[in-house]
This record gives sequence, C-alpha cells and structure tokens, in this order.
Amino acid sequence: MKKADENATLMNGVEPAAPARDDVPETFRQFLYNKKNGTVLGRNGKSWFQIIVFYIIFYALLAAFWLACLTIFLRTLDPKVPRFYGKGTIIGVNPGVGYQPWLKERPDSTLIQYNLRDQSSYKAYVDQVKGYLTKYDSNATETRECGAGDSNDDLEKDPEALPCRFDLSVFDKGCSEKTDFGFKSGKPCVIISLNRLIGWRPTDYPTSSVPEEVKDRYKAGSIAVNCRGATNVDQEHIGKVTYMPPSGIDGRYYPYVFTKGYQQPIAMVKFETIPRNKLVIVECRAYALNIEHDISSRLGMVYFEVMVEDKPVVEKKEL
Repeated sequence: MKKADENATLMNGVEPAAPARDDVPETFRQFLYNKKNGTVLGRNGKSWFQIIVFYIIFYALLAAFWLACLTIFLRTLDPKVPRFYGKGTIIGVNPGVGYQPWLKERPDSTLIQYNLRDQSSYKAYVDQVKGYLTKYDSNATETRECGAGDSNDDLEKDPEALPCRFDLSVFDKGCSEKTDFGFKSGKPCVIISLNRLIGWRPTDYPTSSVPEEVKDRYKAGSIAVNCRGATNVDQEHIGKVTYMPPSGIDGRYYPYVFTKGYQQPIAMVKFETIPRNKLVIVECRAYALNIEHDISSRLGMVYFEVMVEDKPVVEKKEL
C-alpha cells in the first residue's frame, strides 16, 4: 500500500477500495480465452465479426483488382506472335542451328555413339529420327503441295492460306527408314534444321560473294549446309560427307509463320566414310547472307560428336 493511502486510512478510518478486477493484468491463458469478459484473443464476438467481414471485403477487392490487371495485360498479347521479336530483342534475327537425333534421355550430351554389331545400341537414334519425321505425315490435310515457284509468302497476308508441305522423298536415296537412316551400315544420317524465327527468310548471296565452302552446291533461295571436323585432326577423320538435298535447306518453306500445320524444312547430312572406333567432333554451319557465324556464341552453327564403334558384343552375365 502506498504511503498516501496509509495516511488517508489513518485520518479517515476508511480503507481505499481494491482495484477493479478488469485492471488486473491478464495471464496468457486468459488472453486466449477470457470467460468473464467473453473474449477470445482479446476480442469479443462482435469485434471478430467486424474484422472478418473487413478482410473478406478487402481481399476480394484486391483479388478483383489483380484479375482486372491480368485480364487487360493478356488482351494485349498475341497468342501467335511474340510482343517483341527481331533485331534488338533476346530472340534476335539470327537463326540457330539444330540437329537430330538428340536423345531426350541424355539432354546434356551431344554424342552420337553406337556399335555397328549391336542393333540395340543404335535403336534409340533410329527411333528418335523416325519419331521426328512422323510429324511431316500427320498433318497432310493442313498443308498444300508447293512447286518450285511456290513459297509460304501468302501466310503473312492471308490467315486462311495453307503452308507448304515438306517433301521427304529427297531423303529416300540413302537416308530413309528402310536403311535405318544409315546407322545399320555405319553411315549415319543426321538431320540439320534452323530454329524458327517469325517472319525470317534467307537472303541470297551475290554471285561473286558465295562462300568457298558451299560455292559448288549453293542455290539461290536456299540455305546451304556445310559440315566439317571441328579441329584439324577431326577434319582428317571425318571423311566423305553427303548432303541431301545438295543445296541444303529449301528456302521455299519460308517465312515461318505461327500457323496450324506448318512444316519446318530440314536437310540431312550423311557421313559416308567416318572411321571406326574414333571420336569425331563435327561442326555444321548454315549459309545465307543474313546468317552470321560466331564461334563463341555458336551463332549459325552447331556442334556434335560422332563415334561409330565396330566391336564384338559382350553379353552381360547375370549375377
């Protein structure tokens, strides 16, 4: 008791009233549930109802605002064409070069390796090429036959126009499914293609400036392909290379437009005399006036390794 209260008691003979019960500090247990005051976590039923209604309205308005912003943003996008593409964007104007067979089971490997005497060792490569080519037959009704003077130019002007149907018959002599795409005979065929760039088409070289590497095979309107060894040693070992078709990737299937049924043009490279049991690093480049080559960023080129083994098959013994 304080000194002033003691003096008041002595003078008046009256003891001061005890502090109200509500003024006594709550324990943690009482904070969780106070039976006397009817509160849970310091709030009564009315207070809890008010705050719950407030946050329901608040978050409903916040979600509605977010959905409205997302809807407006999505309406500004074209599902067929990127908002930004071409020069000065991350997509760029220089198409990359790709190859098949590339096994999804080994996404980080660019090695094509198999044993001539073991069919199971190259079956995955044959199946990959076969599966890649099936898309050229699956949408025949969504394409049209194109002659030598035709192209996909109409796709940019007429949304109802059909894209040109790619002709796989150019690969029948040497790189067909009947011969396991050359893998069975130790003369593997590799598909070469360009990445798809909206509106891109090849620009022809002037007659006087065709690169020496493709000068004897270059055809105006097409993208020539040239594969060689990546190093001097690889160039000695790579042997004879056959290109199908000789002029490379046919340019009449350009420009690329995002449309149903579009068939990407390809070429095939056949390694006729690649040595046995030796690893050969291959560099393939695509040639057109508007395709730049840069070794550091792999622009306009692709690298992969080929190793054709000719070894007895060792049967695995069961333990």
